[in-house]
Amino acid sequence: MMKADLPPSLIAQRPELELSHVDVFYGKAQILFDLSIRAYHGQIVAVIGANGAGKSTTLNLIVGRLKPTAGSVEFCGQSIHDRPIEQIVAAGIACVPQRRRIFSTLSVKENLEVGAYVRRHDKAAVSETLDEVYELFPVLKRKSNEMGGVLSGGEQQMLTVARGLMAGPRVLLLDEPSMGLSPKLTTEMFLDIRRIARAGRTVVIVEQNAFAALSVADHGYVLEGGRIALAGPAHQLLHDDHVRDAYLGA
Repeated sequence: MMKADLPPSLIAQRPELELSHVDVFYGKAQILFDLSIRAYHGQIVAVIGANGAGKSTTLNLIVGRLKPTAGSVEFCGQSIHDRPIEQIVAAGIACVPQRRRIFSTLSVKENLEVGAYVRRHDKAAVSETLDEVYELFPVLKRKSNEMGGVLSGGEQQMLTVARGLMAGPRVLLLDEPSMGLSPKLTTEMFLDIRRIARAGRTVVIVEQNAFAALSVADHGYVLEGGRIALAGPAHQLLHDDHVRDAYLGA
């Protein structure tokens, strides 16, 4: 494994999200093996790997859909792997699923309001976040009264990410955000992800599009067969021979 070198400023910090030596099973089949991942405040962390490597399982573990048989998941120094999903979301972790899953018969604004359900009693905070989302995705403001089902594929992906932001998360998890997007829209989506992180959120991306993910990430992990095969600064992984041969087609 490549040494996961970190800047001195991060070494002194506590990770905002940390998976430590995690094992996960589906029934009798082990899917994740001794998995350790760290994400620091404001970082973009990319988890790349082929289909079936365990990427989505990792996100399901973080949000509480799966429980580890060994190891721990901590958020802001507190153990969360034994908490129910709704508590994890309310604590500040939101997951944006792949394949969008928007509500096609609800308006854009109504879709966004669904994302704010865990904060529904704090109307001022929800209104402030809605303004931030509209600033990040102006097309959603223009089409706020249109039904989600009539949006283009790229607009629906924006809506899915924006709906995740409406929960007011400290950590945003993105499951294959480039799925089904053209190369141009993929580039735009990852630029949006960079802006989300610069606004002060931690972002964890799982992606098969290794080049796109590593191009915007600060740190990266390569999952192979449910194990971390490589880890390190994203710019180093982009130039690693194994990563280039296996995932970048170079």
